[in-house]
Amino acid sequence: MPSKSATQALSHQWRQHIEDWRNSGLTQQAFCRDRNLSYHKFHYWRKKLADTPVAKKRPRSSALVPVTYQAPSPGNGLSVHLPSGISLRGIASDNLALVKQLLASLS
Repeated sequence: MPSKSATQALSHQWRQHIEDWRNSGLTQQAFCRDRNLSYHKFHYWRKKLADTPVAKKRPRSSALVPVTYQAPSPGNGLSVHLPSGISLRGIASDNLALVKQLLASLS
């Protein structure tokens, strides 16, 4: 069984391989082929290191997405009750196209 320092060195080595792969723009298989690495070992270490607390502490990138708020129409709007028991509520002039699509798909 390898010593703790040997395991840490191996872990560090595979972290570096994985970081190099991320920066390479190559597929995992192409990267392993170019570096003469076992693809199966690469995959194993990538999964193993992704489950470590160090990997989980990395900040995740996020992007802001613009959101447009549209106030609901005043009142409850109209309702349609179909013989099958389905009810469509809140029908207003701004969602008639959607209501037409729903009715077409239900008939």
